[in-house]
Amino acid sequence: MENNPIVFLILAILGASLGSFCMSMTMRFCENKPLLSLRSYCFSCHQKLKPLELIPIFSYIFLRFKCKTCHAKIPFYVFLAEFFGIVFAWIAYLLSQDMGEFIHLLIFLFVLFALSCIDLKFQAVPQKLLWLIFFVAFSFAFNSDEFVYFFIFENFQNGFMVQAFIFAGFLFLLKNFIAFIKNFKTKNIQENLGDADIIILASMAGIFGFKSVFIILFTASLLSLPFFVYNESTKLAFLPFINAAFVMYLIYLIVQELI
Repeated sequence: MENNPIVFLILAILGASLGSFCMSMTMRFCENKPLLSLRSYCFSCHQKLKPLELIPIFSYIFLRFKCKTCHAKIPFYVFLAEFFGIVFAWIAYLLSQDMGEFIHLLIFLFVLFALSCIDLKFQAVPQKLLWLIFFVAFSFAFNSDEFVYFFIFENFQNGFMVQAFIFAGFLFLLKNFIAFIKNFKTKNIQENLGDADIIILASMAGIFGFKSVFIILFTASLLSLPFFVYNESTKLAFLPFINAAFVMYLIYLIVQELI
């Protein structure tokens, strides 16, 4: 796809807008508010936002990080979501060969980001979004020949379903083995990997392969280690670290192409 400054500017506007929308939907979900029935509003005074207050990045700066009506502080993660949205749009564009790949990868990145935010809040994720990200990955890497051979159990191809199922099986065994080891020391079995993490990593494996996603999992584990050591709670949301490791891997792929 064409590398043009104007294209990247348009992508920045698109990414920031999608990042703002994604964070708005995530905040509404966490607050148990209607997702699509209401216009954007301040979560402190519930005043509906005017068009100029909806401009990504600039509205946050011009409003001096406060609501224009009630002057409540706008959370910094709103700005971060818009910034990450720009990064996601650029990554998806640079790694895509056509518009179809761009749309699939962009949706995957934003849904993964939303799931990470929800996981941070509740340490649990909604099934609808979880399976949405899996089927987006499936649609991205779908091959009709692989589909037929897989279900007649002959001539297995190195495609999405084989890679996803192998990695899911590997994580399932790893998860249960860790639980088995921990059971020697404590009566309460604590699992390092939840079902949501397995589904998301399996969907990544279907696209990028076993080796690549194993590297992503290893990187996520390293990133989470300092937080796990200093976290007083026995539970730690792991999905944000998977998200961070995945983005780092995509950036690595872009750098490899540029070298």
